[in-house]
Amino acid sequence: MISCNQLSSSIDNLLYSDFWPGQFFINGYPVLNIFWNLFLLIIPFWLGAGLAIYWRKNKFKKIYQKILAIILGFLWLLFIPNTAYIITDVRHLLDYCPRNYYQRVCPEGAWMIIFFFIYASIGWVAFVFLLNQMKRVIKNIFGKNISRIYIWLIIPLISLGVLLGLINRWNSWEFPLCPWPIFQNILMYITNINYFRNWLVFTIALYILYFAGNFLFKERVSKQTKVKSK
Repeated sequence: MISCNQLSSSIDNLLYSDFWPGQFFINGYPVLNIFWNLFLLIIPFWLGAGLAIYWRKNKFKKIYQKILAIILGFLWLLFIPNTAYIITDVRHLLDYCPRNYYQRVCPEGAWMIIFFFIYASIGWVAFVFLLNQMKRVIKNIFGKNISRIYIWLIIPLISLGVLLGLINRWNSWEFPLCPWPIFQNILMYITNINYFRNWLVFTIALYILYFAGNFLFKERVSKQTKVKSK
């Protein structure tokens, strides 16, 4: 049986291996990790799209269809934190220049600022897009009011998932393998004031990023589409 750490170790070994793609780093951040994280964004997209198609075909009328829909939704919930997790990779900008440089800006590493900004922005756009994708599915199944409540309930869970990956180093696929250790870590964010503060700040920040992004990426595009159609 696979242990809690075996799968993660095998992936880490690939990212930091002697295989040539694993030898490229940007301020200690493996370039191969970028492609891996972008690949992880595809999983919740296909899960959300698959759930929408499955709903249109059968409306979840039978028990086994409901069970399969719940499984797809749960898998989506496990992988959706990877969108917001990409935003946290801006932390690799820390110490990108020697401390003796004026204002801590150096010509050798100044390009990293715009690189990590664009990379984090991809996570932001994916975060907003994929939440809205699932929101449309929930709206079709449960109605408009439930889809609005969903946003307020799902973002704290996504924030918790991001912190479980960022601080506790858990991956999405490890939950079925290690539910008890992960549950113990989850309790820390309720019982420990430092962990709870991180969770609260991350949650507020993700609310801001979602609603700001929803305005910038969604509502303006829809308005322009309506104007053009007229």
